[in-house]
Amino acid sequence: MNLSKIVTILLILGFFGYLIFLAPKVERPTQSTSATISGVVTNHIGDTIKFYAPDSTYIAVLDTATGVFTIEFEWDTAANVNFFHGMESTKMYLQPGDDIKLTIDTEQFDESISYEGSDESSYYAWQYITNENSDFPNISEAEDDVLDSLFDEYYKPFLVKAESFKESNSIFYNSILAGIEGSKEYILNRRSALAALPQPGEAAIDFTYPDKDGNDVSLSDFVGSVVYVDVWATWCGPCRAEIPFLHDLEAEYSDKNVTFIGVTVDVEKNRQVWLDMMEEKDMKGVQIFADGWSQITKDYAINSIPRFMLFDSEGNVSDLDADRPSSEEIRPALDALLVE
Repeated sequence: MNLSKIVTILLILGFFGYLIFLAPKVERPTQSTSATISGVVTNHIGDTIKFYAPDSTYIAVLDTATGVFTIEFEWDTAANVNFFHGMESTKMYLQPGDDIKLTIDTEQFDESISYEGSDESSYYAWQYITNENSDFPNISEAEDDVLDSLFDEYYKPFLVKAESFKESNSIFYNSILAGIEGSKEYILNRRSALAALPQPGEAAIDFTYPDKDGNDVSLSDFVGSVVYVDVWATWCGPCRAEIPFLHDLEAEYSDKNVTFIGVTVDVEKNRQVWLDMMEEKDMKGVQIFADGWSQITKDYAINSIPRFMLFDSEGNVSDLDADRPSSEEIRPALDALLVE
């Protein structure tokens, strides 16, 4: 090997040696593990703001004179958080290192909220208002062959606006796509469940659950009587609010051919809470335990409670979304079934 080649090799080795051992170290930026949120709340309600994360709650104290607040907390992931003030909430998106400034007027809330430092949170705010002000297509009555076009037309603005995140925040962008697909799936499943429901005059779908003593009770046990079913839970405020009205209704029809059935969707660990509430509230009628969102909620497409249902004395459906005990319409509905 000639001298020039040796010199060249030494120079190359020397250069790499410089890079490894002698060149100034370039520090890699440290990933922040905190986030800061500050802002101003106009017409504030109380003196705190809460941020509900998947596994933590962060509370900021407001200056009651100015409505100004600021909070910094440990945050090492990218995730949605819910901003709460008063009785309302809105969704935000938070990443490590974020310094977000928001303003909001509680008299308008979602219509007024504005963010600096979080384009993702601004998207959520826009998404909510746009969705609220848009007419969702009547999927339940649409023909199968037009469903895709109806979905495409409705969701197009959301997808177009989300395109801005395709490169800058692909995780957020993909979450928007997944959310839209999940929404479509839910709507289609709901459409199928509603279409499968028995119609008025058709035979009811039977259900069987244990009572407080462990004895199985079925809807079909009461063929020959008008049946008013209350699907509820001890943790459901609107359900509990109906109990006094239900008591009045039961007393008024105590000598009539009407059976009142309460079906709780409380889970097994809350069984004692259910038993205690029945005693505390002196609950009448037939009370049975469904142990969560079990088969009755699937068969009758129940996704919110309380749900009241009416069945005639022949065991057929009368109304699967019957009026509540507190309504003025429930008595005429019961009376009509009693004279059939």
